[in-house]
Amino acid sequence: MIGLRTALASTRSGFDRVRDRIPAARPAGRGHRSTMAAQSAKAALAGILAWLVAGWWLDSPLAVIAPWVAIVTVQTTVYRSVRDGLWQLGAMAIGTVVATGVHVFVPNTLAAMCLVLPATLALTLWRRVGDQGVYSATTALFVLVYGTVSFGAVVDRLREAAIGAVIGVVVNAVILPPVYHRRGLEATQAVSWEAGEILRSIADGLRSGVDRDAVLRWDERGRELTRMADRARTLSGWSAESRRWNPRYEPVRRQSAGPDPEEVAGVVSRVVGSVNGLVRVLLEGTDEAFRSQLPGPESAGPYADLCDRLAQACQTYSDHVAGRCTDEDRAGYAEALSVAGSLSAELQADLDARSAADPSALGMFLLEVKRLLIGLPSAEEICPSARGRLEAEPTGSLDA
Repeated sequence: MIGLRTALASTRSGFDRVRDRIPAARPAGRGHRSTMAAQSAKAALAGILAWLVAGWWLDSPLAVIAPWVAIVTVQTTVYRSVRDGLWQLGAMAIGTVVATGVHVFVPNTLAAMCLVLPATLALTLWRRVGDQGVYSATTALFVLVYGTVSFGAVVDRLREAAIGAVIGVVVNAVILPPVYHRRGLEATQAVSWEAGEILRSIADGLRSGVDRDAVLRWDERGRELTRMADRARTLSGWSAESRRWNPRYEPVRRQSAGPDPEEVAGVVSRVVGSVNGLVRVLLEGTDEAFRSQLPGPESAGPYADLCDRLAQACQTYSDHVAGRCTDEDRAGYAEALSVAGSLSAELQADLDARSAADPSALGMFLLEVKRLLIGLPSAEEICPSARGRLEAEPTGSLDA
């Protein structure tokens, strides 16, 4: 039990060190909370303004629809506010027309509700509409239960919904429109750094002799790395969406001065694929069913050096994404790529020259190395300056 507690304590300590080193592994902090608070305040403001316009100024008969639509239109991006606002208006128009038409022929409210709700809720089954389809049913309920049911009332409902949608979009686009730039970069930086850590661990394992348990641990870390890469792609997608129709995106991007999150996400996705490919080769090499040839500790030095150089390149790229990269780092990155390429070519030539019983594992290992070298950008594409890119978090950016 003492040994188990010691192992668990060591594991937790190691995890804490990694979590502190990697920003994307830390819980969302003040940036995320301030972003959510800002969006909530904007939604509340949009609802109040919509009520003032529809209820107080225009004295609409069912003015509550305007603030309701305004609140739900303040979405996580300006583009999404416009897109979802249009779908909401369309769904609400359908619900209003269907409810009014059915009520004309079925005056009983309960009977009309039994006919209208299933029909309008079916709109949610349309993939392009999705969750927005529920507004068709809820609007139909408002029409059937409150106010006068007539074709003249259709115009009032659509006007109220349009007021809310316009106010929601304007508030979201004008007042601190949300920009999701930093967290995508932080997530990809974390992926690239962890890929380097796995490669260093592989290098150490090759020098000391590869065993099955160590490879299984690398495989588990590779699976977690894949999950991190998926999250990085998601966050980079948010960054791409937040730039659409957003007047604030370019100033924030210039202030952050970081690389494009989508471009970086593509690089780290290729890196993750190659690192996991290396681990798969080692898994097969340590599986008795495959009986593939792996280098022993006495001959694994060049392969370990190769992994060390790749780890250096991955972690320098991570520093480039995080804004910690200097001209010296760029020179080291170029040297790492050059040495790794030379080592890979020498090992491949040696593998081709000698007649190994089953060199397939080594050949696949070097193939994954080549893919990794191809996936990494050249030294000229990284570390344009030593300026920090992620020091200041602009208000309204994503932190989750």
